[in-house]
Amino acid sequence: MTGTLKGFSAPLDPTGQSSLYGPPPWNFSGRSVTLIVDCDQSAIAKLVPKPLTIIPDSPVRFTIHELICDIGFGTDFAARHPERCLVREAVVALAVQFEGVEGFYDPFLYCDSAEEITVGREMFGWPQLDAKIWITPPDPVYGARVGDRFTGKVQRKNGPVLSLTMEVDNRENFDRSVPAFSTFYTMRIIPDPTNLNRTVEIFQSHMSDISIEHAKFGQGELNVFSPELNALKPKKIGAARCNAIKWTKNRSKMVHSQIIGRDETL
Repeated sequence: MTGTLKGFSAPLDPTGQSSLYGPPPWNFSGRSVTLIVDCDQSAIAKLVPKPLTIIPDSPVRFTIHELICDIGFGTDFAARHPERCLVREAVVALAVQFEGVEGFYDPFLYCDSAEEITVGREMFGWPQLDAKIWITPPDPVYGARVGDRFTGKVQRKNGPVLSLTMEVDNRENFDRSVPAFSTFYTMRIIPDPTNLNRTVEIFQSHMSDISIEHAKFGQGELNVFSPELNALKPKKIGAARCNAIKWTKNRSKMVHSQIIGRDETL
């Protein structure tokens, strides 16, 4: 092309500076609160698209992150533009596998960043919905200590979505095994405006440069309110963890693609 429009993502202009987000890799750092719960296995299976399959008897991971992300423009950009690069997100993650590679599939994901929501839905297939999210910060001097409580809350236009909380105690790990925070599966759905067919694509993404630091554990509590989460109301609530975290999100690999009609089910 020999036109004048530049940039990686819309909007494009002659300067190339108007794109909402840039290309991978994306660098994230911040802190998280994660809660592990047992849910109905048949309900979990109904939320997972083929050819992914659930890992039997694995718990569901609920996580709220508070992060700084360079949105594809580099860490100096993130340092200079907190108004665009500070992000909170809440993740509901199911343990799945594809051809022997374990990872997480997130059927529901909530976020307060336009950049994150847009790249998630347009490029990778993360099903992000706009939301307001709050998370208790650790003590700025001493960090998280035994007896400290951390709470995260998620709210959308129609009311509360979920809340989770934990009190730090002396335990040293989760009481259940979960896949590592490294491989994720996403489903991108692209509707065709000419015939209303939908292209469905499954991607496999491997995070790199992962570091989880200053982890503290304790007993968790969870409440879910939003209708889409009714099937994942916990049967048993396990341990929770608060921690600092960093990772890099890279390009993805497509592992499945199909075209379905407007009213077809997956």
